[in-house]
Amino acid sequence: MNRPWLTRTPGHVVCNPNEFSYRTDHPVVEATATRSLTVDEHTTVELRVNPGQHQLVITHRNDHWVETIGLFDDAAPDLPVLRRLPNPTGFATDFEVGCTVTSHSQRGLVKTLTQLRDRLDSAPLAVCVQDADEPTAITAACCHVDPVENALMWWTWRTLPESGCVIRTRAQLHLTAVPQGLAA
Repeated sequence: MNRPWLTRTPGHVVCNPNEFSYRTDHPVVEATATRSLTVDEHTTVELRVNPGQHQLVITHRNDHWVETIGLFDDAAPDLPVLRRLPNPTGFATDFEVGCTVTSHSQRGLVKTLTQLRDRLDSAPLAVCVQDADEPTAITAACCHVDPVENALMWWTWRTLPESGCVIRTRAQLHLTAVPQGLAA
């Protein structure tokens, strides 16, 4: 099956879940795979994924929101269990992010990856980097607009096959302006 969101590349980084950090102050960096979605005439969302990190970049006119999860030399490990930020940018009224780390057997990890592929297949915006030599090592993200809640919602996954762990985040950013429709 052709999956336009999938990029296979070597470069899996062996690490533990407790080594990852969550940041909103990191600049946009080069990415192995990117995909974007135009939300409305003023707003775009870009998912940027590398084997070692992911970024979500929301641009509204000239303002940006950049979320990064990865391994950083200059930051202490810190994944939010649940974090809320009121008025995080000029174009958003509320932001909430939560992170979970789950542990799986090899069979459970394969089952989780099958469910993840189904989720990415059905998402309006999705991107995934899969290690060419270790197919259970992935970094993935997907996003959609919720017009009822006037929000952007996204999910990210990072699998660590050596430990069987999956780092999953869920985030929601409430926009100040109602999106006027979606364009691909």
